[in-house]
Amino acid sequence: METKCKRNGCKKPYNENQNNDQACKHHPGKPIFSDLKKGWTCCNKIVYDWDEFMKIEPCALGRHTNVEVTEGGEFYQSKTVQNAQKGIDNFANNAPQPVRKIDDYNKEEAEKKKLQEQQQAKVEKQIFVTPTGKYKCTNKGCLKEYDPKENSECFYHPGEPCFHDLKKFWTCCKVEKYDWDEFMKIPTCAKGSHTPKVV
Repeated sequence: METKCKRNGCKKPYNENQNNDQACKHHPGKPIFSDLKKGWTCCNKIVYDWDEFMKIEPCALGRHTNVEVTEGGEFYQSKTVQNAQKGIDNFANNAPQPVRKIDDYNKEEAEKKKLQEQQQAKVEKQIFVTPTGKYKCTNKGCLKEYDPKENSECFYHPGEPCFHDLKKFWTCCKVEKYDWDEFMKIPTCAKGSHTPKVV
């Protein structure tokens, strides 16, 4: 009585009385259907046409069997769909934030700035006091210590110091010097109140 072989690549009827270790030519691996590729994992041959795939010569010998063979397992899974799904998942997990309107952004920034200014205003600034109990003036050209109880005048430079090439001068009085000591001796050109240093 003939029985049909279950091995991949064989599927032929056989008589158990004539079955032996060389009777069955088959593919022990998995069939590959990946994109347009077709083949078997056991013999490393890939074709693109179905008829060519059906003609791939079996690469192993053994006994016929009527038991469902699990050595090859299911089809070889293409990674194309798997990779596409990963891309979709990654996009979903890292989806770009919706674009905000510039007016909304400017409004948020203005509110942040206002809040920062309010917080800074709450910080009470203290006047720096020297070890001798005096205040230190921060006006340029003065920088002297003074007693706040005394109504002393401050002589200073309201402009900025300028160092151009070898020349040294103040933008407020335009007296140019080349020597550092001479620059430091330039008379101040403005009079007013001291400005205490704060911390």
